[in-house]
Order: sequence, then structure tokens, then C-alpha cells
Amino acid sequence: MKPLSQILFWLGIISIPLSWMMWHFGPEVEIGKQVFKNIEDPILRSVLMESHAEHWGIFIATWPVTLLVLSYIIGKKAK
Repeated sequence: MKPLSQILFWLGIISIPLSWMMWHFGPEVEIGKQVFKNIEDPILRSVLMESHAEHWGIFIATWPVTLLVLSYIIGKKAK
């Protein structure tokens, strides 16, 4: 159980900059881009792409907390 706790800990640490990157580079990421291509208004498309990037950033931002808490709980149970 100790290796699993360590793996979860490091995945939690690594997911912090991943969240920042998704927040910043999210509009350029291909996820959901095919839907935005159909929107004719460039301003609306831009706003929706930024909003989509924020949602991905928030979604990924929940990973560190979840993984670090799981790491702590499994570490406690392993002792």
C-alpha cells in the first residue's frame, strides 16, 4: 500500500502544473474544438473557447486535492 500512496502523492503534485497549463493553453487544445468550428461569430467562439478552457482547468484542478487526500488516507491505512 505504501507504493500506491507514493504514486498518488506524486500524481497529485504533477497535476497542479497540468491544471495551470490546461487553463492557459486550453483554447488551443483539440478537445471540443470541432464543436467550436461550427460557430460563425468569432467573438462568441473566442468567449466559448476561453470558458471551455476554464472548465477544463477547474476540472483538472480538483485532481491534486483528490489524489493527495487519497494518498494520505492510504498512507495512514498502510501503517
